[in-house]
Order: sequence, then C-alpha cells, then structure tokens
Amino acid sequence: MKILQVQTQAEAAGAQRISDMVGEGLRARGHDVRTVFLYRKTAVYDRDPHADFILMHPPRGVLEQVLAVLGLIDHVRKIRPDAVVSFQHYGNIAGTLAARLCGVGAIVANQSGAPQARGLRGLLTQVDKLMGMAGMYHVNIVNSAWTEAQFAAFPAAYRKRLKRIDHGVPAPARLPARKRARAAFGLPIGVPLAISTGRLAPSKNHTALVGALAMLPDVHLAIAGTGPEEEMLLALAARLNVQSRLHLVGELSPAGIHDFLAAGDVYAFSSTTETFGLAVVEAAIAGLPIVSSDLDVLREVLTTADGRPAALFVPPDADGIAAGLAQVFANPALAATLARAGRQLREQYSPAAMCAAYEALLSNNGFRTGTIPSITSSGPERLSV
Repeated sequence: MKILQVQTQAEAAGAQRISDMVGEGLRARGHDVRTVFLYRKTAVYDRDPHADFILMHPPRGVLEQVLAVLGLIDHVRKIRPDAVVSFQHYGNIAGTLAARLCGVGAIVANQSGAPQARGLRGLLTQVDKLMGMAGMYHVNIVNSAWTEAQFAAFPAAYRKRLKRIDHGVPAPARLPARKRARAAFGLPIGVPLAISTGRLAPSKNHTALVGALAMLPDVHLAIAGTGPEEEMLLALAARLNVQSRLHLVGELSPAGIHDFLAAGDVYAFSSTTETFGLAVVEAAIAGLPIVSSDLDVLREVLTTADGRPAALFVPPDADGIAAGLAQVFANPALAATLARAGRQLREQYSPAAMCAAYEALLSNNGFRTGTIPSITSSGPERLSV
C-alpha cells in the first residue's frame, strides 16, 4: 500500500515523532510510506530520505498559506497514494481536502489537541467538527481515553468516526552512562540535574521549571528543544540569578533525545495542556523518575496497568515543581519506585502495536466500499507553485 502522511511543520515535536514511528513501522511491513510537510521549520528532517516539503520556510502571510495547500494538492496528485494519514490541526484540514480532491481511497485524521471554543483554535475546532460530520475523512484517531472523552458532546455523526489508538513510545535499546551523556551535551558532572524535553512554547510552561530553580539552589536544569520562548527563558533565568544552572541544549534528533535522557537524575514536565504527553512517557520508559503536572490525561498515561503511578504529580507552577523535585532528590527510594513503574509502561505503549493498529485500519476494505461519497474521482488539473 502507498501511504502519504501529512504534517504541518517539519520540526522535532511529538506529532512528528508519531508519524516517524508509524512510517518506519509500516515500511518494515512492506508498505511505501512518505511524509510531506506543509513547510520546513527546522533542519531536523533535511536528511530524511522519506520526507518532502511543500514550502522551505514557514508561510509568510495568507498567500503563502494558500500556496502551501495548492502545492500539497499537486503533491498528492503526483504521488497518487492509496491512503492519506494527516496530523495536527492544519495538516488534518489541508491533508483531508487534498486527499478528497484527488480521490484518495482512505483518509485518516489524527486529533493532536482537545476541542477549543475561542480564538483561532476555536475556529479550527468548528472546521474539524464540520469535516468529521460530513464524512470528509473516514476515520479520526484519538490517542487516549481522556482525549476521546473531550469529544463526548460532539454530534453522533462526528463521534462514529472516532477510533482510539494509543501512541507508541520508543524505548531506548541502550543508554550511555550518565557521566558520558553529560559530557556529550556539555552538562555539569557531579551535580543534581533535572531535565526536560519539548518545544519552548507557552503551553509547555517551561517558566515554571526555571522558576523552580530559584528555590533549589543546588539543582541544575537542562532542556532539549527550541521555540519562541527561548530568549524569554534566558532572560527570566538572568532575573532570577539562575542562568549558570540553566542549560538549553537545542533541538535533538530522536536518537539524541535518548542520549539526553541518560544525562538526567529526574525528568520534570510542567506542561499545562496535553492529549497524551509523549515526551514524558518516553522519559518514564527510559527509567527516569518523573515529576509531572497534575493533569488528568497524564495521570492516565503515567499509570501502569496494575495501577501504580510512574510520576509524582504536582501543581504545574514553580512552587509545585520545586517541591516535587526536592522530594524526589531527597528520597532515593521514591525515585527508584517511580523509575521501576515507568519502565513497565513500555509494554502498554508499544510502537509495534501502534503500527499494527494503523495497518489493520488502513487495510480495511470498508474504506473502498463507496458508502462515503467522494468529491471527485478524477482529481483536479495539475497545479504548480
């Protein structure tokens, strides 16, 4: 089967990690899978032989946004995939429109955020709702029980297309020794080190982590990721006089993430909104004790099948994070208990099981029964951008 995955932007983030795993897993099963990004944001996918870009930079204004969508339609028409699997809000909308216009037989969307009522995200939620009710895509993937519950008030015509496939989370085959890992990233050796990963954006709430440093005078913090808040975080660290203990290591590849996790004593996750929390589950599976925001979805995904928490859950503010880190650093037995529970999660979030679920879904002949009318069977005229 020829499968095209559609992502909004090329950068190292959670949604992209999922499509990487799905693509790799389906290719191992004999399928032809490529991922197309509406635009290139960072260089992380430049050497990926299975990645394509419509725009080589973030769109500058409405015209370039339109050009990105037109370019995607032309790309789908040229590739002629059997299935399109889209990710993220804009990827879902653009990917679904392109797939329907080009007569693709199987169209799958992925929900990477809970429904919103206000602002641009609120508008995107309404567009998604209308597309789902109209049958524009055939299946709509949610990644946790919590996420699925957020759509409970949506019309039945929308909810009947929901299918839950929990994220797969990669487990490191082998981790370097902590001392070696710290040296590789230029991190101090012989100090208590909390680490975190994720885009430096408001929803990830890294300001709470930096604020916690001011209350933990012996602790260092290292964060892997890039984003719009980088300069603000550095300025905050300077104001709090903790700049010497804050280490921003930049964007890392998936393999680099595992090496980075080996450098930490504790993983701190202060995000204020998630639908799964891939980064924190990955850290738990790697064997790090976790101090996490007390969100319902994180309590769900960071609890083992036999009911043991793999994290210490705290309020997502500087006081809560600082208190949680202090407790774990001071209590080696607690840290060991959390780490053991985290390692157990690898059985619940197997990438192989996730890929098998996608393969079963895409192989379903029901996609091609014709019960869901297509916009066109011939596709548009060739468009050039």
